[in-house]
Amino acid sequence: MVKNEKILKSLLYFFLANPVFLAALVCAFLFCFDIVSIKDRECFNCLFPSEKIVLLKGSLASSPVKSSSEKKYYAADFKVSEAVLDNSSKTACSGTVKILIPSELVEKYYPGKIYTSFNVSKNEKKYPLLFETGNNFLLNVDFSEGNFSFFVVKSAVSFGFSQSFSGFLQKIRSLCRLQFKRLMYGWNEAGGLLLALLSGSREYTESLTGEAFKNAGLSHILALSGMHLNLFGGIAFFFGKRLTKRSTADFFQLAAIIFFVWFAGLSPSLFRAMLSSLIVFFNSALRMRRFKGITVLSASFLLQLMIFPVHLKSPAFMLSYGALAGIMSIGQVIKFFMGKRFFPKLASALSESAGAQIFTAPVTLSLFGKIMPVGIISSVIVSPFVIIFLYAGLFGTLLSLAIPFLGGGFSVIMNVIYLILKKLVLFFAKAPIITI
Repeated sequence: MVKNEKILKSLLYFFLANPVFLAALVCAFLFCFDIVSIKDRECFNCLFPSEKIVLLKGSLASSPVKSSSEKKYYAADFKVSEAVLDNSSKTACSGTVKILIPSELVEKYYPGKIYTSFNVSKNEKKYPLLFETGNNFLLNVDFSEGNFSFFVVKSAVSFGFSQSFSGFLQKIRSLCRLQFKRLMYGWNEAGGLLLALLSGSREYTESLTGEAFKNAGLSHILALSGMHLNLFGGIAFFFGKRLTKRSTADFFQLAAIIFFVWFAGLSPSLFRAMLSSLIVFFNSALRMRRFKGITVLSASFLLQLMIFPVHLKSPAFMLSYGALAGIMSIGQVIKFFMGKRFFPKLASALSESAGAQIFTAPVTLSLFGKIMPVGIISSVIVSPFVIIFLYAGLFGTLLSLAIPFLGGGFSVIMNVIYLILKKLVLFFAKAPIITI
């Protein structure tokens, strides 16, 4: 008993004696309880009321995602440069607004989706309506105000990407994502899930499967995060280490991580994972003493607050940091007590899952009004199948792009794995849910 108390005290001292962790803890307390307010750098600024605006000119600041509240719409951030009022007068604007785009507009070029056409002025050059980050638009909108304010898009005209290197990269990304969606559409339901896991796009994910992941406490698997990033970077490191020396393999891994974030988009949870990877990389490259996990997490938290302070209010941000903090704190305590009674690997997996679920339970209850305790067990059992699914999907994607006729064969293989994965998720989704 005395030995156990000493170990727990040393664990507590480890956290409290860490200045980076203490700084992150103080900032989290001050900002989360609104003791110190965070200024939104991207706040929309206009000389006139939003309800008078009928046209918005600017560029997409994020790739559209299917709105959970309005299934016939996609939600996105739009960076505004100019607005036209209902009296036809123009005014300069700045900042970012939330927009809801009708599905028929966003899905215009998606395979198997709705196809429509929109005319533009004879004086305008016609561009495809590719709703991806960086594309410039003139939007005909209606303002709506409720729990949060947003603009509903009625029609759109595209001006293409900017004539710069950044615009060129954004255009390439847009076309790559479109091509990937076309490939995944050919893989049916398995392709829909793989698309969500690798790009964050859920257009082809079965609604039943998506809801089952949520009810089984597995929402974190569909949200792009460190698991996906580490998987992608790990593959690059594995091959890089066999082709060249260790230090060069680290660069392969870093390049793969940056590419994945560029392709999938800067979601709060994915940006957190990238920051952590960058810290670990430079820690190793500079031959410094290896940082502890809680130090890396705390440093990432502070950096992300400085770069994107508005992320603090994002559910993905809170759940991502909360889950990892739970794994490194409560999870370690549970692991200590379980380690002598269970197999070490099973004890480690269960304790990490329990730590994440317990630590994020208050956030989940406050945001969604329910928690799924079965997630502690389902994460341990389902996650290995998800990893197999991702590895097979990445391998199949690369081969199918290089040798197109192999796509049909990989579609069969992926759907077999998907069927097993789906059965498991649906089984755990039947477990009781705690609601308030």
